[in-house]
Amino acid sequence: MKLDTDKIGGLNLLSTSVLIVDVNGMIEYVNAACESLLGRSNKILFGFPVSSFLPKAREWIGSYKKNPSSLFSVHAELTELILRPGALVQVYASVHPLPEEDQLLIIELQPAKNSLLLNHNKHMNDLSENTRRLLRNLAHEIKNPLGGIRGATQLLEFDLKDEEQKEYTRVVISEADRLQGLVDKLLAPYRQPYKPSKTNIHEILEKVRLLIESEFSSGLTIVRDYDISVPEIDGDRGQLTQIFLNLLRNAVEALEEQIRENTAQLTISTRVVHHVMIGALRHKTALNIHIVDNGPGIPPELQESIFFPLVTGKAGGTGLGLSLVHSFVEQHGGSIEVYSRKGKTDFSLLFPLEL
Repeated sequence: MKLDTDKIGGLNLLSTSVLIVDVNGMIEYVNAACESLLGRSNKILFGFPVSSFLPKAREWIGSYKKNPSSLFSVHAELTELILRPGALVQVYASVHPLPEEDQLLIIELQPAKNSLLLNHNKHMNDLSENTRRLLRNLAHEIKNPLGGIRGATQLLEFDLKDEEQKEYTRVVISEADRLQGLVDKLLAPYRQPYKPSKTNIHEILEKVRLLIESEFSSGLTIVRDYDISVPEIDGDRGQLTQIFLNLLRNAVEALEEQIRENTAQLTISTRVVHHVMIGALRHKTALNIHIVDNGPGIPPELQESIFFPLVTGKAGGTGLGLSLVHSFVEQHGGSIEVYSRKGKTDFSLLFPLEL
């Protein structure tokens, strides 16, 4: 049976592995995610018996043949997938008749560990977004009375004759200004419109590198490992500059001891990667950027919440730099993760590429 490719073309955009099989259990189609999972192409797998690596499929197809109905379905059943002899993985499988094709079934596979990871990442993103929303609302609530406090204190200062008493009003005004600055930083990501244009990411990285090297002229080595095949990306130059400026500054601030010992090293690498998942979507190609330092590492208790607003491991830090990075990366349809241990912290960023 010949499949309508217009109907199934969108399956290649899914992050989950999808197979289409006929009622005899022969494979008619697999999407890109399934090709990656099985290590074989759609062309090779066409006409192959699905039960050879998904034994449970015999039972599902048998049940459907006994009662072919649009109501037939298997939902998220845990089963085994044979990748090769002796190599098994646990997957969640869902099976449904292909709409308007009563002789075909569509099987969706989600590796169990990926499903758990996806749910965890979604939970953390939801939690982060809820925190940002709460702080954004709180910032608006603080802003108006803060302006009133500052204005009233200024009026009071004008009426005071005693310089010693004026010192107290100056402290209040100074603290009000400090809080106003904090509120403005909290609201900054939501005030800046996203203005994408074709951007050479290496130009951005080089600009930021030169800025960092001008601030820290000795004790720091910055290693560049650029993939010259990386194409231009659709991005906001201002936001991208801020992303990497914040990440590199954070890294350098963590390298204080190594800079004193002249052993501090930062590595910036770029690569084009294929068939990767960003959030819940699989992309054919993406740009992967790593910012790696050889500092003390991020404390384990902070790693889960490092991108939340007001979370910081630095004395006197506001905890807004990485939250801003996370917001800007999301506006680009990308993702950012951190892997850290003593002696190495690696910020890994993914941005979709349309080639």
